[in-house]
Amino acid sequence: MINPIQKLLNTKFRNKLIFMCITAVVPVTLAGVFLLYNLADTIRVNAVNESISTANSLKARLNDVILTVSNVSERVMQNDNIKELLDNNFINPDEYYNYYIQNQVIPEFLDAYPQVENITFYIDMENFISNANFKSANETVYNTYWYREVMESGTARWQVIHLNDEYRLCRISPLTNSEGTFCGAMVSSVNPNVYSELSNNADYSVVFSVSQGVVFYSGIPDIAEGSVIASDESFNYGISDSKPLDDETNKLDKIGHTVVSYFDYGNTGNLFQIYVVKPYSLFNDEINRVIYMYIWYIFLCIVLSVLITVLFSSMFSRRIQFLKNQMHKVTAGSFVLDEEIRGTDEIFELYQDLKKMVDSMQTLINDAYKSKIQSESFKLNQVEAEFKALASQINPHFLYNTLETIRMKAYCNNDKETADLVKKLGKFMRRCLEVKDGMVTLESELEFTKSYLELQAARFGDRASYSIYCEVSRSYKILPLIIQPIVENAFVHGIEGEKSNGKIDIKVFYRSGLVMIEVSDNGQGIPPDKLRELLAKLEKNDTSSGKSIGLTNVNKRIKMYHGEQYGLTVETALGRGTTIRITLPKVVDENVMKRLPEKYSEISENISSKRL
Repeated sequence: MINPIQKLLNTKFRNKLIFMCITAVVPVTLAGVFLLYNLADTIRVNAVNESISTANSLKARLNDVILTVSNVSERVMQNDNIKELLDNNFINPDEYYNYYIQNQVIPEFLDAYPQVENITFYIDMENFISNANFKSANETVYNTYWYREVMESGTARWQVIHLNDEYRLCRISPLTNSEGTFCGAMVSSVNPNVYSELSNNADYSVVFSVSQGVVFYSGIPDIAEGSVIASDESFNYGISDSKPLDDETNKLDKIGHTVVSYFDYGNTGNLFQIYVVKPYSLFNDEINRVIYMYIWYIFLCIVLSVLITVLFSSMFSRRIQFLKNQMHKVTAGSFVLDEEIRGTDEIFELYQDLKKMVDSMQTLINDAYKSKIQSESFKLNQVEAEFKALASQINPHFLYNTLETIRMKAYCNNDKETADLVKKLGKFMRRCLEVKDGMVTLESELEFTKSYLELQAARFGDRASYSIYCEVSRSYKILPLIIQPIVENAFVHGIEGEKSNGKIDIKVFYRSGLVMIEVSDNGQGIPPDKLRELLAKLEKNDTSSGKSIGLTNVNKRIKMYHGEQYGLTVETALGRGTTIRITLPKVVDENVMKRLPEKYSEISENISSKRL
């Protein structure tokens, strides 16, 4: 079974970033849903509280209206003119007419208090004459529920009365004379315009009822005034309260979210109810609007987070993929990197380090390749030089012994000059035989060259002379056989064809921190075409043609052991001679030859074995 952690580690980096985004978005989404659910409840509670607050406000204002109408009713009943009417039983109808003409109490109150629509007296007296505000309590009136209720209770009551084909909220007050005898009832109806002013709001509808739910105002077309609102709510008389309506049988609860607020006016048992109805569509729309807004907000946040994560992961993944591809190219052996990575982050730093590493590797490989080429070239040059050197030797031991025999015979024959020449030649040959793979002193090299010059002087006689000047320490270490080949070249190509006055000068001196060896002759010089050929061979260290092998060999060996800045230079002029200058370092490492890839002796043995 695969370990989940290991499986996650084996996943692509981009998928890891997306997984991290998902693990971060899911809890945030759940938290957003939880908060959204709580927010919806909070909005519902706030909406209910707002409806309750509205109902309380309407209750207070309706209470003020009821209080005003009640006060007006009491003031009317306490009016002396009204008391006079109730205490006097007029017999003559003219007395009633005169009374009505002289007393305009009710119109005055109606003008002063717009909350009161009308005040009507229903008088229970014999021979009573009625007018607009004073009417006889006939049998019809007497049989009404409101009249009988006030007559039986003896207290003022608020009832919904059907007057002039309309229902009005009225205060029914019992009328008694000074002796306390019931004389009728006064009906004070409330102006319905007051209700419209109280409920002038488009967000909710209002229904006012009294007693056991008899409607005296309705802002809902389906609820008629005078109808009874069915309700199982138990109202507590003597207190004031507001609460949501929880009655599925109530018409209002089916129309919308309803809050009922009620109060017992003056603890008189006159219970008023105020219903604030907010349509479910409007009530839920407000909640849904907020919920949908937050849902879209959460959705947009999630989408934006996912898009940002995908964009960032893609960008980051591309940078890592690019870096990975470059590293794979390097491991495959290609050191040519593509375009630069933009930015200054850690990936950019890794890419820069990779470039530095590639440059270092390229440098090391180039150096190793050059070193290998130089080593192989050095081996080849050594083999070639040794081969040519050995090819020019014909068993030097045998030659030396033969020369020694000739010298002894010449000496025995009393030919000392010949014996001396043979001795010098033998010394020269022995020096050639003693050349090994180490450095030699400048003194040894000059002695060897001097031996060669003496042999040539004996050969040319008075036609050639030489001189040797040296200001450098005789113990200065030098490569063997680098002066003699140049002197030999001066004889062969410089003064051999001259008939007289041939001269070769050898100078060894210091100049600018270097050791200079000059071999000059006063011969015929080098023609321009041959000079160009010679200089080309020296520059390329070419010994393949068999011509000027001595100079080229010397130049190659010097550069090989001391460096490219050292070697031979040639100065010549036709008819005035040639000067060949050797440039060497002032301080020479004596072990330079021992650190070379192959020793002279090893090469010599290999070449000798092949030749044999």
